[in-house]
Amino acid sequence: MIGVRFVILKDISPEAARDRTVKAVFDVLKNIAETQIIDFDVSLMQKLRKGDVVFNLAIGKRHDFLQGAISAIMEWMENEFVGSPAYTHYVCLDKFTTKSLLNSYGIPTPPGALFNGNDFVGGIPTPPLIVKPVAEGSGIGVDSDSLCDNVERAKETAKRKFVKFGEPIMIEKYLSGTELTIGILGYGSELKILPPLEIDFSDLPRGVERFYSQRVKEEYASQTIYRCPANLGEKIYNDVINIAKKTFEVTKARDYLRVDMRLDDGQPYVIEVNSMPGLDPQNSDIPKMVRAMSKDYNWLIKSIVKRSLQTLGV
Repeated sequence: MIGVRFVILKDISPEAARDRTVKAVFDVLKNIAETQIIDFDVSLMQKLRKGDVVFNLAIGKRHDFLQGAISAIMEWMENEFVGSPAYTHYVCLDKFTTKSLLNSYGIPTPPGALFNGNDFVGGIPTPPLIVKPVAEGSGIGVDSDSLCDNVERAKETAKRKFVKFGEPIMIEKYLSGTELTIGILGYGSELKILPPLEIDFSDLPRGVERFYSQRVKEEYASQTIYRCPANLGEKIYNDVINIAKKTFEVTKARDYLRVDMRLDDGQPYVIEVNSMPGLDPQNSDIPKMVRAMSKDYNWLIKSIVKRSLQTLGV
């Protein structure tokens, strides 16, 4: 045991998968150092001790951007914490902001436009198109109506979704190629790129979306095919890895990140960046990649907290 305390922050009433994650992370960290689980609330600063290492697993409510706020609080308190800085979270919690940043660094993303409630900002690409809210996770707001075969339908769908979700809506070129996700662990020059995971929707029942809609994530996970490592040719594999590394760098991420991509004519495009990806040992993508490396969950969590412990000199 080492002379620090891990503090795991959780939502007051987490969903089942996140509650399972909290318990799994606790089971690893308790064998490294004293570990306590704390509900995130306004009394957080009174509960923390100098020298604590905070591992945030709280995501909060829709539109509160809690994971960014927690990192900002930790930075302000000069308290060591696991995961990316506030900057990374705020960038990645808005899909259109992520796209704009990546494009400015030459990282390929599908072309897209934004509906802000009044106007369509940017040129709407040629169909097919996919329409989705900019600040939702877990496939929320992505459904069978999201895939549009003409611009007018996409505009109407964007307007309906804006009313429903109360946030800007992105209209993006839909790419029908292979879907991949890549996990990255570490910081600076010490990065571990996990094997790319292919997500194959071909076995889903007829009429079900061939992309990660909310119902595919919630109702058809067991019928979705996961291949890890993905079957990629050498050039595409190298392109995927290089794009993932560059994405990690330009978003100023640290400790762990997941980059979601789609292929189009052999070219990988980033479709989303998750700055606090799921760590559910049963269903989350990063643990799937780790198992494909013949590593276990202990190895994963120890890799994620390594930088924080090194920063404290332990």
